[in-house]
Amino acid sequence: MTRTTKQPGPVVERLDGAALRSGEPFTILYGPGASDLFVDTAYQVCHLEEAVWRLLRAEGYERIVFSSSDHPVYFRDTASRDLSRRTPPGVRPAGRTGLPTMRTPGMRGPMGDLRVTGATAPAPARHESEPLPPPAPGVSDPFAVMSLKGYLRQREHRTAVVFAHAEATLRHHRAQRELAGAMDQWIHDHGNGNLWVMVFRKADLNEVAQFVESCHDYPDLETLVRQQAREPGRPGTARIDYPPAAEVERLIHTVRLRTGLRVQDWRELDSVVRAMGSHPLKARAWQAWLESLSDTPGAVLGPAAVREAFPGAATAADPRDPWERLAAMPGLDVVRERFEQLRAEVETVEALRAEGRSAVLEPPSLHLVFTGNPGTGKTTVARLVGEIYRDLGLLSRGHVIEPKMRDLVAGYVGQTAALTDATIDRALDGVLFIDEAPGLSDQSDGFGDEAIQTLLARMENDRGRLVVIVAGYPDKMKEFLESDLGLQSRFAAANVLRFPDYPPQTLHAIALGRLRERGALPSAETGDQLLEIVTGMHRTRDASFGNARDMRTLADAVFSQWSQRVRRRVDEPVLPEDVPEDYRAYRAQPAPDPSALLAELDAYVGLGPVRKVLESLAKRQRLRQAHGTGDLVPPHMVFTGPPGTGKTTVAQLVGKLFRDLGLLRKGHVVPASRATLIGGYLGQTAPLVRKAVQDALDGVLFIDEAYSLVSDARHGGYGKEAIDTLVLEMEQWRGRLAVIVAGYPRDMDSLLAANSGLPSRFTEYVPFPHYGTDDLVEILRRMAAKEGYTLDPEVDRHAAAWLRAVKRADPAGFGNARTVRKLLELMEARLADRYDPGSAETGSTEFTRFLPDDVPGPPSH
Repeated sequence: MTRTTKQPGPVVERLDGAALRSGEPFTILYGPGASDLFVDTAYQVCHLEEAVWRLLRAEGYERIVFSSSDHPVYFRDTASRDLSRRTPPGVRPAGRTGLPTMRTPGMRGPMGDLRVTGATAPAPARHESEPLPPPAPGVSDPFAVMSLKGYLRQREHRTAVVFAHAEATLRHHRAQRELAGAMDQWIHDHGNGNLWVMVFRKADLNEVAQFVESCHDYPDLETLVRQQAREPGRPGTARIDYPPAAEVERLIHTVRLRTGLRVQDWRELDSVVRAMGSHPLKARAWQAWLESLSDTPGAVLGPAAVREAFPGAATAADPRDPWERLAAMPGLDVVRERFEQLRAEVETVEALRAEGRSAVLEPPSLHLVFTGNPGTGKTTVARLVGEIYRDLGLLSRGHVIEPKMRDLVAGYVGQTAALTDATIDRALDGVLFIDEAPGLSDQSDGFGDEAIQTLLARMENDRGRLVVIVAGYPDKMKEFLESDLGLQSRFAAANVLRFPDYPPQTLHAIALGRLRERGALPSAETGDQLLEIVTGMHRTRDASFGNARDMRTLADAVFSQWSQRVRRRVDEPVLPEDVPEDYRAYRAQPAPDPSALLAELDAYVGLGPVRKVLESLAKRQRLRQAHGTGDLVPPHMVFTGPPGTGKTTVAQLVGKLFRDLGLLRKGHVVPASRATLIGGYLGQTAPLVRKAVQDALDGVLFIDEAYSLVSDARHGGYGKEAIDTLVLEMEQWRGRLAVIVAGYPRDMDSLLAANSGLPSRFTEYVPFPHYGTDDLVEILRRMAAKEGYTLDPEVDRHAAAWLRAVKRADPAGFGNARTVRKLLELMEARLADRYDPGSAETGSTEFTRFLPDDVPGPPSH
């Protein structure tokens, strides 16, 4: 069998000759480009058949045979037709009978080896790749199948059979059984250097497999395609994608020279080409748009025209290169440094290769992890990565696909892998940006894991053609990467990039810039007020803080209120009154008089030491505000004392006090205990502690009987995990959280000794001493008054005796105010025994006054 290779001519980048060298029985071409037009490197516009014909010629195929539902056998060049007409060795020449005979050896029909012909007119002059006239009428599909089989079996001339419209051919072929048999035979007998090419107008291989299955007549082909679909990137298949930037540029010039299309600024043409080349649009659609642009009076091709017609290409149409746009983004020094390192590595490798000093062709790790809160620029940078990698020669197109979860995870078994593969196919030669990536591992029924496994396989199989960027909250991303060893191996540690929250000054500039973009001009006073508001928003931010996104929301709210005030008087500036009321709450408030704040504390008995500590904090805060030195950080506190001395009550008051002082935005109190902070299994405790902290953020986390956490801490139990996690959370949310731990003094010493970081974090110690007997009696009086009762003067003496006896009987179990509450309940029970609904004195004060006899006798030892 002869092998002749035509010298390479004009190239169409979207068709790769490697797909024809797989050794598979069929080459399957598919994708959006299968129904597109092409512009080769010689600026010639051609359609798919011609592009495939040129590719096969360049790969050395001497005879190229096409087949369609309308024309079972036809040729695009005379050489292929003439090779098909030659009489093979051993076949009786047609001249023996003077009648036309079969061109394919061994073919027989109802008329033996005779064939039916029609009149043939002389062929006009034509280019070698232009289609020849359709075959003579009368050749049926069964005979066409025999002809194709014969061509493929011959070894004398290297042959390719092309189904350029495979869907129509397979669906409407009138000899489907014979065609299926030919395919089955070819699957088992191929290997002689000939090739069968099928072109499908489907987006991905799974759609191709579904179509072949729906035909019900080609089981062997269906099996083959299913195998290919399960292993994307396997030899024998190739996706024909949208046109790359180089082809788009040739199309622009082709249309320009033919129609007179005007270019707005030749210096901006590169950015226009980049924008168009990264946008998922067929060359056919670009051609129609360019031609309509040339037909529109005054219209020119430039960035503005691209942005207006194709908003999705707006970023790439920016005249600045991606490096300049990245440099203009604030607060991303770490991100910029990583890409500069990558650029340096690429330049070094190129220099070493140029000198022949490096044979290693392994590309650097390109997959990235972006961690950070919303609005910190992750999506914007992901869109720049495609351009940066393309400019470095690491990706051929650099477009960015941003799938939703529904584009990756299906609701039924077996559908997710196909869905994920189809999405990845769209991202080939570009970037797949998966925001909120931890949502994949959170999916139920294992479908999310199926998507992850499919993604990992494609990241390996399509190295050099696919870059994956996953993004999400820092903690969530850490858990996501740790959920699968494959994820950890695909994403290099150096490529995990943290996007920090913007500082207040940057956020303020973003908010002002948004107002000015919309045409509103804030006054200087309004600008100062907005800075206060933004600073407050930043100080009280949580994981959901939207950074730049929240600043745009703030500016839009101010604009809306301003527009309601000024209507058409747009020359008026934005005033402080145009800031919505709910945003003004973020402004720093003057510290009120401590005595007013502590008035509620004065209503409680025996809390003089507590009042002293809190009054000192309030005065220090007022002093700081007067000096303009900034707010105090809300301190973490240790309450020491026995049960029933008011620790829980005071914790509630501390939350309100810190809120009124401006130290905490909300001041709510979240109670916690060992039961709510420590899990029953390994790995449960830390999430419980973090949840409690999140619930208490901008308020107080109050842990009563906190010493119970250390009961197993010294033995490496879950209590130690709780304490260690709490220390980290206290540091992370410094200024956003006040933690109060409470318990007996000796037990609290044990708690603080359990972790070296605890003593330095708890800066305020508030003692709650045992109440004296007089204080306890006064508490009884106040509790009774709240319930609508009064005490006879002799009750004090009897109650004091009872309380002293109870304390002597069980000193450790004495509950102070709790024991007083128990005494009041006993006294009320005795008063109830004296109550007579039928008595004339029922409505008098007789039954709202406790008498000495209502106090029970001291308990016996």
